[in-house]
Formats: sequence, structure tokens, C-alpha cells
Amino acid sequence: MKELESFQIPDYIWTAFRKRHPNISVTSYKHIEDGFKDYLALHIWIKQAYAMPSHSVDALWHLLIEEYDSYYRVMCETFLGYHLIHKPHEQAPTDSQKISQRQQLANTWQAACHIHGLDPQKTHILPRIFQVDAHIRWEQGLIFSLPFLIALYTQMSATSAIPNDQAMSSCSSNSTTACSSMTTSCTSSGSSHDSNHSSNSSDSSSSCSSCSSCGGGGGD
Repeated sequence: MKELESFQIPDYIWTAFRKRHPNISVTSYKHIEDGFKDYLALHIWIKQAYAMPSHSVDALWHLLIEEYDSYYRVMCETFLGYHLIHKPHEQAPTDSQKISQRQQLANTWQAACHIHGLDPQKTHILPRIFQVDAHIRWEQGLIFSLPFLIALYTQMSATSAIPNDQAMSSCSSNSTTACSSMTTSCTSSGSSHDSNHSSNSSDSSSSCSSCSSCGGGGGD
């Protein structure tokens, strides 16, 4: 984990990022990078399906897998020991897929709280990765409601196999594709959606994760 904390995305990748997103200030890159490292850290803590709760972090993820795949694969092997596969959520999810997406967001909430020493049921602040889009004012970014995330985690903990921390040691968006299943959890401009983007870690050699802009997620 210490190696991940000191890791920095190379300048040439940020140069490519700037070409894709010229309106984003260079001073925002550190926040995006920290969010991406947090997302990798979730998988180091427990290898399972996680939602991607940030459009800006997801944009960096897309750049890596689309233009720098070899670099991305080496990075994954270095920090995770396997290839973290991007897998979009279904655009028209079934009821079971919606439940899975909710589970993945709850997984992300729990793990993000854990790596920052927060209680997922009592924290008064959002973990860093849930704050990135709002902090850098990413256009059509995901802005989360703390009470909603705590309520979601509590609900999913009672009905699913979310690991117990003791044993283991209303998002708002202008994007209609970012949120895909929870009609009460987040609002976009003109409609309500769900913000679940996840990762699956059942395979020993790879793991599927999903992105916020695609509204995707991986299952077991």
C-alpha cells in the first residue's frame, strides 16, 4: 500500500489527458490521481466488485485502458497482482443487475471508508474518491449524498454478504449515463438514476471493474 501511495501517473499520460479534457485545470490532476489510487487500494483491501463513483477518475481510467494498455497492465500487476478489467454496466439492467449494482456501490463505500479510517455507518465526511468530482467541479460529475450512502450501506449490509469491518480488521449528476439503477439515489438534470460502477474479483488472474461514464459494472 505504501508503494501505491507514492506512485505518480507519468507526465506524458497527463499530457494526453489534457488533450481529452482541455477545460480541466492542471491543479485538478492530483485529486484525480488520488481518487484513482484509492480505487486501486479498494482492490488491495478485498478483491471483489466495486462501483466507480467518479466521472473524473473514470476518465483517467478510460485513457489508460484505451491509449496506454501496456502501461496499465503492468501497473495492475505491480499493485494488484492481476489485470483489473473494465466492464460497463448494462444500459437496461434487470432487477437482479440493479441489486448487484447497488451492492457494488455499497462495497465501494465500505472499502473507501476503511482505507481512510472512517466508520461507514457513522462517518461525517465522504471518503476522498466520493468527493473528487465535486471538488474539481467536473462537468456532469457525480455528487453524493452522505445520508444516502450510509443508508444504502446499512441496507445492503443487512441483506447481503458485505464483509464486516470488525471481522475484516443522493448522488447528483448531470450525466444521464453515469447513474443507471437506483432511481431514488441520485438525480441528473431532468431525471433520476443510479450511480453504480463496479469491479468483479472472482478470477485469480483478472478482475472486472466498471466505469461511471459507461454506467457499468461487473458481476461475480
